[in-house]
Amino acid sequence: MLRTYQQTKELFYCVLRMPKDDAYFVYFTFESNEGMCFYSTVDESLKGQYRDIVVRCPIEWKEQLKELIQRLQAEIRLDILEEKTIIDA
Repeated sequence: MLRTYQQTKELFYCVLRMPKDDAYFVYFTFESNEGMCFYSTVDESLKGQYRDIVVRCPIEWKEQLKELIQRLQAEIRLDILEEKTIIDA
């Protein structure tokens, strides 16, 4: 049975790292998949040559988001620093 956010209040959470020059492509890709996920840039990464982005989506879209991330990894250097399921507060 498919778990849904409405039932569980669970979100898929991950932290991605990419070179600063490729961040625009990740932002654009997430925006073009409107409604799939929401994201924010980690402030501390703004000072470096990379960008860390925290990404969240409803638990039922976890696999679709992971597939999108894999497609991005085929195009640019993109590391997954963390991934887990969290409860929405």
